[in-house]
Amino acid sequence: MVFLKRRHVLAGLGVGLLLSGRIRALHAANPRNLDEKPRFDTSPFQLGVASGDPSPDGFVIWTRLAPRPLSLDAGMTHNRPMLVNWEIAEDEHLSHIVRKGQALAHPELAHSVHVEVTGLKPDRPYWYCFHIAGYDSMVGCGHTFPLPGASPARVRFAAAGCQHYEEGYYTAWRNIANEPIDFVFHYGDYIYEGGDRKDGMHKLNGRPFRALRRHIGPECYSLDEYRRRYAQYKTDQDLQAAHAAVPWIVTLDDHEVDNNWAGDSDQDGTPPDIFRLRREVAMQAYYEHMPLRLTSLPDGSHMQVYRNLRYGDLMNTFVLDTR
Repeated sequence: MVFLKRRHVLAGLGVGLLLSGRIRALHAANPRNLDEKPRFDTSPFQLGVASGDPSPDGFVIWTRLAPRPLSLDAGMTHNRPMLVNWEIAEDEHLSHIVRKGQALAHPELAHSVHVEVTGLKPDRPYWYCFHIAGYDSMVGCGHTFPLPGASPARVRFAAAGCQHYEEGYYTAWRNIANEPIDFVFHYGDYIYEGGDRKDGMHKLNGRPFRALRRHIGPECYSLDEYRRRYAQYKTDQDLQAAHAAVPWIVTLDDHEVDNNWAGDSDQDGTPPDIFRLRREVAMQAYYEHMPLRLTSLPDGSHMQVYRNLRYGDLMNTFVLDTR
């Protein structure tokens, strides 16, 4: 058994991961306040699509409705639940549909959608997309894992993290999208919570540095600010390409909340009861923007990212976070 924690990932020939555990339904009956005829004046799929947490018979597919993602309300002027159609196909042209359905995009979760797809064949790619109000999302590619007793010859994956938007462009993600890999393991720091550094020279690891790109807004404290920060990162086309290319397995580090936080303490000496409020909204925003199952829905200020993963008979692996 190998334990993966935040900045640690076991790499090498024959290393793999698979999700096991109980599948839970994401949605019950349609709510009374359902928006039955949603309208948008531009595509609500500005943040792309993603798949994640693969198993031998399926994976999660994700999107978030956000026609104007960099505004605090994401352009969702009608703040009601909406039904989003989804399809899974055996070919990239979506001509052979094998699964389809509807999922609720809840305003409580920033109109994000997490569909837990099951009933697929093991160890093969599938393509998927979403539809609402006459708009189609980009097409993404997921991949089921081998059966637990299978003996795949190898597994190929990318391990990545610490993607500070201000400190560089995401050309590496474009290259990863074009690589023949099976999945991405993202070990955290998907966003950085700090505010806009403004123009001019700054210090980075003791050296002069000029921000290549700039954050929108101040340091993140509220749920709306965290949501906008994720949206800003996810508008990057190279990052969107990497999410659409392969499934992702994710965990979090410190910058999803605040630099160097641990437990109920941050680096600023904030009282624990107050800091837990910030941690709670940060965890919610993280869940809203990752292709995670309902079992990972935060419990207050605690993120439930523990998963037992296996890739055929190559290896059992645990993904967790101890924060």
